[in-house]
Amino acid sequence: MTKTRPIQVLLVVALLAMTLASFSIVAQTVKTVAGGYVGDGGPATEAAFQEPYFIAQDKAGNFYVSDFSACRVRKITPGGSISTYAGTGICGYTGDGGPATSATLGLPTGVAFDKTGNLYIADGVNNVVRKVDTSGIITTYAGTGQPGYTGDGGPASQATFLQPYGLVFDSKSNLYITDIGNHVVRKINKSAIINTYAGNGTEGYSGDGGPAKQAMLSYPRAMAVDGKDNLYIADTQNYRVRVVDKSGFINTFAGNGNAGFTGDGGPATQAAIGGVSKLTFHAGALYLNGARARIRYVPVSTNIINTFAGSTFGYDGDNHDLLNSEFNGPGPFFDTAGGFIVVDAFNARVRIEVSGVMQTMAGGYIGENKPAATASALVQPENIAFDSAGNYYIADSAGHRIRRVSTKGKITTYAGNGISGYSGDGGQATSAQLFFPEGVVVDPGGNLYIADTFNGLIRVVDTGGIINTFATDANFFDLTSLAMDTSGNLYSADDGACVVRKITPQGAISVVAGVEFSCGYNGDNIPATTAMLNGPFGLGVDSKGNLYLGDYLNNRVRKVTASGTIKTIAGDGTCGFSGDGGPATSAEVCYPYGLAVDAAGDVWFADVNNLRVREISKGIINTVAGSGSFAYNGDGLPALNTNLDDVVAVGVNSKKVVYLVDDQTTRVRKVH
Repeated sequence: MTKTRPIQVLLVVALLAMTLASFSIVAQTVKTVAGGYVGDGGPATEAAFQEPYFIAQDKAGNFYVSDFSACRVRKITPGGSISTYAGTGICGYTGDGGPATSATLGLPTGVAFDKTGNLYIADGVNNVVRKVDTSGIITTYAGTGQPGYTGDGGPASQATFLQPYGLVFDSKSNLYITDIGNHVVRKINKSAIINTYAGNGTEGYSGDGGPAKQAMLSYPRAMAVDGKDNLYIADTQNYRVRVVDKSGFINTFAGNGNAGFTGDGGPATQAAIGGVSKLTFHAGALYLNGARARIRYVPVSTNIINTFAGSTFGYDGDNHDLLNSEFNGPGPFFDTAGGFIVVDAFNARVRIEVSGVMQTMAGGYIGENKPAATASALVQPENIAFDSAGNYYIADSAGHRIRRVSTKGKITTYAGNGISGYSGDGGQATSAQLFFPEGVVVDPGGNLYIADTFNGLIRVVDTGGIINTFATDANFFDLTSLAMDTSGNLYSADDGACVVRKITPQGAISVVAGVEFSCGYNGDNIPATTAMLNGPFGLGVDSKGNLYLGDYLNNRVRKVTASGTIKTIAGDGTCGFSGDGGPATSAEVCYPYGLAVDAAGDVWFADVNNLRVREISKGIINTVAGSGSFAYNGDGLPALNTNLDDVVAVGVNSKKVVYLVDDQTTRVRKVH
């Protein structure tokens, strides 16, 4: 995800509704057609991650990485081979008492070893902490599996959590757990008795200078322990790091409560550090992932903060020194020899410092020229488009590429070299740099248009493979989806500026829906250029020139007629789920993102926070895929029993086959 979406912000809330809805079995099923490759059994640099989050090291020097949306924990040997240590790749909660490799996990995050070599896993969606012993057998160590906040003073196995996230042991073998949805840190002692250690269970910011159990935290995530057993807590939504001393008193250690990036060279408590989610302690200093792109450090002796690694948001390849390397959601770690490692989550890599420069240690495989369905990997795909021959193109956003899947199922890179940036105009598109491309569309002549989102412009690749900039404007803010009408006019959704723009083949730019930089909702059946939008994302055009858009923060799908009038065609403005089988305008939808429309005006859209894809046909709405629950539960299941995580885009080919782009599970899937 190149930017935080509502479904991610509300993950904890969604956990409260994990019970599967009951659906009848239907003929259609869902299968992966691109992405999802793992690569176990070979070199780690020829493997793929979906979202690596945390890392731990055992006494033999093996590394263990939680691969979040892949629902696995991966093992990397000192010799560089990779395998799955826990999980099957199907998300769930099974397997206790048997081999960890046969068990299912639910979006694992924190990992930590005890002194005897047992591995503990924060099994977040399952609301438990799992334990893998030295013989590879998995059991539940803490939690009942039910969401809640109970059990203090009793056995940890009988307690309830609301998304355990970070794990760390102190020198006395006490295990600390960030219970993110309850806004507390829990402690399990050597006798397996659990108690709250920090936070009073109410979200907020208070309590510095007093007992940690009376303080307020906001979505605490990672933790670290220093040599004196002081506990450091990433108080994520308070934009601070808090520290609890051995006496149980809490104070702010770093961060001034602001989301930005300031303060290098000064006191850490006066710096803006952003939403810190990863911490580690090494050689007398705390290391934290400030502002996503940088890793900063604070020596305890001085409390002065500085940048240790990272320069900006993106991926610039290997062989750059620490301060000139680009990251995307990094987590710092030091191995037992003092080597610096970065779990580069949204670049889907683990990276290591070698002789002063960053190198890829694991991940990075994409599967060029391989079968897309079985041997390819994507890095947060965001959109899809078809050409007239039936090939499809994927905006592989965090991969900084456009990938092409041929009608024979082979995947190749069509534009972008995988390095984030802006270069290459006038040359081959495969040698050019893109920067988080999110939109893609093909015109009838075979020219490919790209919303090069973080570069703030639109580029075009001609049929000879040459790339150029097609459109740029000072008001381009956050370009997402693209669409094209039969006359060759290009439409661009700009969810940051809250408008849809039209760009003629000659390059003339105008607003066709929304009021630039005025976001909201002021009604329907008015000229579209006077209507307010609130986060337009998906786009489509039918054969009559009507424009369709997913107005996601207004919880509506809207239509702009060829004459320029706007009206709602689905959603009543309330974020919810209702209405299947009835009028679409009376239904509740929740964050409609990407959409596709056929020539007749039937619309398919991603109902993101409802974890479904829905269809509007002749004014009636129905669900075509999605169970209403998240966490990947496999391929080949009935479409209405298939879990979807973050379907941000929908594509429909000429045969009305529906394709889903799920950036959380890094897959393109087909409903058939």
